[in-house]
Order: sequence, then C-alpha cells, then structure tokens
Amino acid sequence: MLRDIIKKEVLDTITSPKFIFTFLLCTVLILLSVYTGINSYRAELSEYNASLALNKNNLEGAPNYQALAGLGIKISKPPQVLSTIIAGIQAAVGRMATVNVAYDPDLVGSRYDTTPVFAVFGELDLTFVVKIVLSLLAILFTFDAIVGEKERGTLKLSLANRLPRHRLILGKAIGGFLSLLLPLVIPLVVALIMLTLYPDISLSGGDWLRIGLIFVLYLLYISVFFTLGLFISSRTSSSSISLLVLLFIWVTFVTIIPRAAVMVSGQIYPIPSVYEVTAQKDAFLQEIQGSVPKRLSEWQKENSPENTDQYREKFRKFLEDLQQELTSKIDKKNAAVEEEYQAKRRKQQALATNLSRVSPTSTLMFGAMTLGRTGIQEHERFLNSIKTYKPVFTTWVNARMMKSLNLRGGEQPKPDISDMPVHEFKSETLGQSVHSTMVDFTIMLLLVILFFTGAFVSFLRYDVR
Repeated sequence: MLRDIIKKEVLDTITSPKFIFTFLLCTVLILLSVYTGINSYRAELSEYNASLALNKNNLEGAPNYQALAGLGIKISKPPQVLSTIIAGIQAAVGRMATVNVAYDPDLVGSRYDTTPVFAVFGELDLTFVVKIVLSLLAILFTFDAIVGEKERGTLKLSLANRLPRHRLILGKAIGGFLSLLLPLVIPLVVALIMLTLYPDISLSGGDWLRIGLIFVLYLLYISVFFTLGLFISSRTSSSSISLLVLLFIWVTFVTIIPRAAVMVSGQIYPIPSVYEVTAQKDAFLQEIQGSVPKRLSEWQKENSPENTDQYREKFRKFLEDLQQELTSKIDKKNAAVEEEYQAKRRKQQALATNLSRVSPTSTLMFGAMTLGRTGIQEHERFLNSIKTYKPVFTTWVNARMMKSLNLRGGEQPKPDISDMPVHEFKSETLGQSVHSTMVDFTIMLLLVILFFTGAFVSFLRYDVR
C-alpha cells in the first residue's frame, strides 16, 4: 500500500505543469552556474600562472639584493577547482600578497577590484541555485500537500477507505521528495560530466568525495524546506495561509537571520578597522626608521676608522646585525598588533557564525564553502602561511643584502635566488574539512527530523473535514 501511495504521488507530480517548469528552470540554472564556474576557474588559473611567471621575471631582473628586499616577492593564491561549484568568498577577498622587509603582508587583488560589476550582481554558482531556487521550489511542492487535498476533498475521500494516516503521510513525503530530487539530480549529473570534459580541470579522488559530501548537504538543505512545508501544510486551514507562512519563514531563514547575526556580533564584539591596524603598524615602522640615524651616529663615535679594511668589515657587520634587529622588531610588533586584532575578530566571527547557524541557509553556506575550500578558513590558512613565510624571507634577504654590500662603492652583484626560501601552502585536508562540517550536517539532520516529526504528529491529529 505504501508503494502505491508513493507511485501515485510521483506520477501526479511529474505529470503536473509545475514539475515541467521546475525541471526546465533547474536544468538551465544548474548548467549555467557550472558553466560560469568553469569559465571563472579557467580565468583565475590563467591569471595565477601568469602572475607566477611575472613574479619570477621580476625576481630575476632585480639589480641587487637591496632592490629585491624592497621589491619583495609576490605570492598568489592558487585557485580551487571546486570553485566551479561553490564560489565562496574567493572573488570578494584578495588573491595576492607582497612579502618584503618593510610591511606586513596582506592579501589584495580582489576580483571585484578589476571587474566591479560582479559585485553588483553577485556570483551565480550551484550553491546559490540550491540555496535560493530549490528551497523555494520545495515550498512550492509542499505548501498544499495536506491542506490542499483537504480543500479539494481528496484527503477525506482517501481516509474514508480505511487508509492508515501514518502510511499516507509517509507515502506523500517519500513520493514528493523523490519528485523534487529529479530536477536536481539529472541536471547535476550532466553538469558533472561537462566538468570532466575540460582538459585543464582535473578532479582528484578527494575532490570527488568532497563533491559527494556537498551533494549530501544539498539534499539535507532541500529536505529541511520540504519537511517544513509538510509541517506548515498540516498545521494550517487553507493553502493561501500555508504559502504566506512558508514564505515568511523562508525570508527569515535566507535573509534576515544571517544579516542579523552579523549585526548583533558586531555590536557585542566591536573590532578596530583595518585602517586603524595599518596605522599602528606604519607608526611603529616610522619610529624604527627614525632611530637608524641615531644608532649609526653612536656607532661611528665609538669606532674610529684606524684600519680601513677592518673598519669597513666591522661596519658591514654592524649594518647586518642592525638590519636583522630592526626587521625582527618590526615583525614582532606587527605580529603583536595582528594577533590582538585577529583575537577580537575571531570572537566576533565565531559569535556571528554560531548565531547565524539557526538558519539552515547559513549552515549550508558554511558547510559547502568548507568542503569546497573556498571559505573563510581556507582564506585565513593561506594568509597565515604568508605571515609565517615573511620572517623566513626577510632573514634570508637581509643576510644576502649585507654580505653583498660594497662599502667601497661600485656595482653590487645581482641576486642569486636559487637558494631563496620557497613559500609553502597546504590546503585543508578532507579529514579536517569533514570534522569542521560535522556541526553543519548535524544541524541540518536535526531540523529535518524536527520538522518531519512535527508534520507526522500533526497529520495524525489533522481534522480532514
């Protein structure tokens, strides 16, 4: 009997005009989003390779170590292949940082800097389609699932044949959900096939596992709104009221809660602006630079040039030690200022994240971006790797600069970058990503259980008259 109910529900749904509209809409949007993501990834990959070649040419073309220390090395963030599915925050944040002896590195070069029009319309990716379109379609499929049949009189007729209520609600839930999956699964399979046809897009086994987990997260997200629709439909007296209540909840989940969480966390844990932090670093840098003439004068008073060669070697050693000392002070001060700022920012971010997770939309975004390695954690991981690399680079370039310093005048040797320390960046492993997203999967699953239990119990007591 349950199989017959499921079959009837599926056939009634897939033969309806709303299913045809849903299938066509999802097919167009899913294929378009993946195609857009592929083009964006290929463009970012081309820019990344070009920036690597340009940076290498600039390093090899530096006239001396002093110029190299000031010019620094430009480090670009490699694009993530799963940005074809979940764009995340990659377009909004910087993708390149300059590491030199003077300034604390920070990421610049947002995609919105070069093409501001993308900031107007936002990113169209697969997660956006699921977040907005499929959640609305889940509501469209279920807002009249119970109350609509009551208004048409079919629900009373079905139950008059001694059909158990629990079987009817289970059959309607399973059949309706299977019908809703078809507009997602079929275009998604086509999109993944299209993804594998591009030669410059290579997906590893770990990437496929990540895609699978993202797809599970999509299913849970759709299930939340599907079961919510069943619950509201079994608690209201008319289809119009059910639709209005569901739209109000949808707007609250999708737009109000995430933004309200950010505003509340900003009020509870205010943080200084980036410009204030930069001003502190620049003020200390100027203070250090201002102390150099005094240190030179004091050294010259204490050391008389009796033996010219010995004096020059001693002076060169003094300059090398001074450079390393001042650079170390700058790095320590910048690290202290940055740590204080990041500690405040982490508190604000953690509160905003936890508050916004009341909404399944926020949970979906956090989980998908983590699995796609296009979220906040990956951004911070890359930035921290650059900050870790800076003292290594400055120590190396300062030592080479002072050893090549020619106090007698004349041309200084060109830099030899063959032994220059290499920046290393390791993306988050699959195990780390799964551990981070367990809370997102758990919240989604609990919401599905809560709403379906509410729908099940409500239908058992539902007045069909």
